[in-house]
Amino acid sequence: MRTVSRILVASMLCITVSPALATPDEEVRDIISAWVQAYTEGDHNKISQLYDRYARLRGVDTADMIGPEAISEHYYFENGHSTSRVVKLGEIKCYAYDDVTATCAGGMEFVVTRRSGKTLSQPSQISVAFAYDHDVGKWLIHDHQVLRDIAVAVNPAPTLQADAVKSPANVVPASAATIPVQ
Repeated sequence: MRTVSRILVASMLCITVSPALATPDEEVRDIISAWVQAYTEGDHNKISQLYDRYARLRGVDTADMIGPEAISEHYYFENGHSTSRVVKLGEIKCYAYDDVTATCAGGMEFVVTRRSGKTLSQPSQISVAFAYDHDVGKWLIHDHQVLRDIAVAVNPAPTLQADAVKSPANVVPASAATIPVQ
């Protein structure tokens, strides 16, 4: 009994108290940050490890890339066309719907310097869907859509209320009676 007590005390002393666990919102936001870092470093292998085995990357080419291997290959070849790449994050909003599903969406800017020396800036919008994979014990990207060359509004226009919109006095609304039937 004394030996068991010593083992329990020794094991308790080895346990380190960790800081408060991150919320799912923070965890998926950290994945976005890890993606940005890997993209900037040109590490296509690190990027592919952030995706689920059936993940889909959309909006960057004419075809969707499905799975980590195809996604890694895409980033490998994209990296070959530039000497440096930087991603500047805009406002990214992340929402965890429960313990296993979350999304992030917002703006970012891709700044790419081509081998020719030409620098391209591409304002973009991203949308990323995540799922928690219990088998591997971490969040993974399931769907990633990039819309390049789309500026993100810094101060979006206020939402209009339907009753606040008035037609000008000289505009007559179309009706079925005024549309000629062929």
